Amino acid sequence: METQKLPIGIQDFEKIRKENYLYVDKTDFIYSLAQQGSPSFLARPRRFGKSLLISTMRAYFEGRRELFDGLKIADLEKDWEEHPVIHIDFSGAGKFATNEELKIYLDRVLKKYESEYKITDVAETLGIRLADVIREANNQTGKKVAVLIDEYDKPLLDALQTPDRDKNHYTMASFYGVLKSCDPYMCFLFLTGITKFAKVSIFSELNQLKDISMDRRYGAICGITEKELKSFLNPSVKKLAKSLGETIKNTLAILKQKYDGYHFNDRCEDIYNPFSLLNALDNEKLDSYWFQTATPKMLFGLIEESNYDLTNILDTVTLDSDAFSDYRVGGGSLTPIIYHSGYLTIKNYDKGTNLFTLGFPNEEVRNGFIKFLLPLYTNIPEDRLGLATENFRKAISSRDIEMLMALFTASIADLPTRRSGNMEYAYQVAFHAMLRQTGFDVESEQQVIGGRVDVTLQTSDTVYIFELKMDGGKEWQDVAKIALEQIEKKAYPARYSQSGKKIYKIAIVFSTEKGGVAGYEVLSNQSNDAGFPDGLGG
Repeated sequence: METQKLPIGIQDFEKIRKENYLYVDKTDFIYSLAQQGSPSFLARPRRFGKSLLISTMRAYFEGRRELFDGLKIADLEKDWEEHPVIHIDFSGAGKFATNEELKIYLDRVLKKYESEYKITDVAETLGIRLADVIREANNQTGKKVAVLIDEYDKPLLDALQTPDRDKNHYTMASFYGVLKSCDPYMCFLFLTGITKFAKVSIFSELNQLKDISMDRRYGAICGITEKELKSFLNPSVKKLAKSLGETIKNTLAILKQKYDGYHFNDRCEDIYNPFSLLNALDNEKLDSYWFQTATPKMLFGLIEESNYDLTNILDTVTLDSDAFSDYRVGGGSLTPIIYHSGYLTIKNYDKGTNLFTLGFPNEEVRNGFIKFLLPLYTNIPEDRLGLATENFRKAISSRDIEMLMALFTASIADLPTRRSGNMEYAYQVAFHAMLRQTGFDVESEQQVIGGRVDVTLQTSDTVYIFELKMDGGKEWQDVAKIALEQIEKKAYPARYSQSGKKIYKIAIVFSTEKGGVAGYEVLSNQSNDAGFPDGLGG
């Protein structure tokens, strides 16, 4: 069986080509961008192939035709002009939590190019030094310069929750701000990043910079499509199928469920996460490769700081098309940065309302996100999460609501001692996340005619409708009664009336004073019954 050399962790185009690693051909996209010549920006999640894209662009603008033999661009490009390239790579340069670290790195990069072009009269500011390098490269070679900046926003993201956040923002704004004046000396300007920050000079001053992040023509410029998986990676898929003891068809279905599902515009084909897909094929093992290396600690810090409603992420969230354009530090919704970071993707687009529906792209991200979330909102340690999840599943499958509530009550018992602030929200997040971890069909804030249902869970033969309330200092039994009346009055179970499933309506009441679950009550009926209760619990 053929063994492919998969480029795990290799972002150097020259190394991939010279050492016969697999290369999924994206060179037609590069040719298209070069022909347009417009300064461009691309946002994609980490480990999605942005650095390899930049490396490939560098080889192209350096005129290294021999590296492109057999690739699409070899048939498209006829001239192969050599241009000087200024490549600034923040992706592998460590952390930039302090402004000092950022300035040291920029100084080192600029010194390299100043030495190359023998610039001795060095300006005082980093931005002017960059402009001088670009001008001299153009003057000395007689060729316009290609400027490639990889993960331009890393110094901004690294410092988001540090005292140097504003300093880094100012340094990068002044550094990038000179590029507009360099336009006569450049043939190409391309930046990659996670998200588009508002008020960074390159976006406010360089107004001709084109954001191609949601351009339909470039949806597959990074990542791997279904067609590319089958065309380029078929030998590796066969090896994985043999290792798993599955057919190729089933293996492809498993890979799709686990790692596919990214969409970067309203008509984008499904895109696989390349880092996870290649690792799974290389190791012949399914695992959460991307999430393990891209744990969203920074995001959770921002979420907690801004009181962002995590229950939205656990289901789906809507976003206006204009909201994708940038992220404003210290204000506005966090949803765009969560999307650009790769934890949400486009699920649907309503042309009439101009609204996008976002959700988890695949099983790896959903499970990984919830696994990271649960230790923050429950007392279930990470190494016991699997057992806890299985116990929840058993209780739900057997309709043992008493056991379900005992498990949940125990899991949040010490939450008030570990968290402060809005405890109602904390309990809701814990409950939503724990149910979603079970793998059953769970919907949060489901819209029905009468209003919104807090949580609905379905199995093959049962529907659970949950209404969550704080007691507010009242008797929990009175609050539970009001919650159950709300479920009935607003006809939450109506959509399941012909399903033939057993329906449980459950009111869970949390204690404002003592914390935890104050009590719960249950009504149940068959979905085709008249709706009379046949049981209470608490």
